Amino acid sequence: MASKKRPQGYAPFLELYLRRKSEGGDVLAPARFQGPVDARARTSCLVLVHGFNNSEVEAAEAYFGYRTRQTELTGATRDYFDRYFGDAFWPGDADWGRFDFADFLVYPAAVKKAATAARELVQLLWSMPNLERVSFVGHSLGCRVVMEALQRLQERALPVVDAVCLMAAAVPAEMLEPRGLYHSLMQRLQMIGTRMYVLHSTRDPVLHRAFPPGQKLAGEGSNRALGRVGPNASMPGFGATLTDSVASGATHGDYWGQQKNRASDEATEKSGIFLRLGEPPRSLGTARGLSAPSSGVEARALGSSRTAFG
Repeated sequence: MASKKRPQGYAPFLELYLRRKSEGGDVLAPARFQGPVDARARTSCLVLVHGFNNSEVEAAEAYFGYRTRQTELTGATRDYFDRYFGDAFWPGDADWGRFDFADFLVYPAAVKKAATAARELVQLLWSMPNLERVSFVGHSLGCRVVMEALQRLQERALPVVDAVCLMAAAVPAEMLEPRGLYHSLMQRLQMIGTRMYVLHSTRDPVLHRAFPPGQKLAGEGSNRALGRVGPNASMPGFGATLTDSVASGATHGDYWGQQKNRASDEATEKSGIFLRLGEPPRSLGTARGLSAPSSGVEARALGSSRTAFG
């Protein structure tokens, strides 16, 4: 694994680098930016957050696949994505080889690292001098990093959180329900009009079989992964600011677009439509007021303006 290199052609403008090592290791504190200095001057950013047990190279492969597929779907240039995306790298993996999601030695520690990584990620975002709006797309345990980051971002007025897409989320559904860890956060996001979207699949064997014992060992017993069961009416914003879709037939790796199959293509397109990829990012001056509900053009129906499977 250590000898592997990032995909040829993958050269993101902005990396939010939270790793001490390319495989395993601790969270880098303070975290650092990688890429041209002027990439930090943007006013809008979509942060990509990979999941559990991804080395730096594996995360780069996922992010490169997402760019490639969204370029095909939207017709936007690669430069558009590079100037909007911020690729986060965090150490949710082990450094002694590739392990399955159910590896009991790695997963509980990765859950704890997610909170630490989120703290460093938010510090980087706050240090971007012109950042007004931020959105997130997370996968697997990366969704836990996203939720923790959202908690911290509420401490300041800027950047405003515009949209959040959670794919195959390894997050207990109970945490978004009343008395759950993120329930008050969800209420706040509903109030300010942040759009949230959950892509989920009951065909995900990782979230079905490995998530419950992993969560138990992490001290957070749950057999209902959000990325498998989807959201429900007890979660703030359900059916309004919080929407969802079934990623038909998707297994755990079928979300970033690098898998060449129908489920991966569909899941990737759905996330892109929700995130309005290919459209110019909005500026804060033309956006809704912070207390106003979400408005404007809704996400396009799947397939209405883009071919679903290339």
